[in-house]
Amino acid sequence: MVAYFSGDAGRILIASGAGGLTRWLVSHPRRIVDGIVAVIVGVLVGRYLWPLGLSTLGLEETPNNIAMAAFVTGTLGMSVLRIVAAQVEARAAKFGGGDGRP
Repeated sequence: MVAYFSGDAGRILIASGAGGLTRWLVSHPRRIVDGIVAVIVGVLVGRYLWPLGLSTLGLEETPNNIAMAAFVTGTLGMSVLRIVAAQVEARAAKFGGGDGRP
């Protein structure tokens, strides 16, 4: 609560971390390690890409809109990370000559 009310930076970190956490909560299966990674990735992506989310949504720059854009980009950032990881795994299996099974 202190971080959220301390200013815009705290709101961005809390909101983007919550976005990553939300993405983890709707995923299946849920593992604690994945949840920690989801929050960290959400914070990083939300912290740096919230302006892109705000401009994409076409909203003015108010504290609540900034926090909302951080939440959205934190959620989408985790999804993009999972897509990229799946692509890397598929290419590794293809170049490794295996069928992709462990």
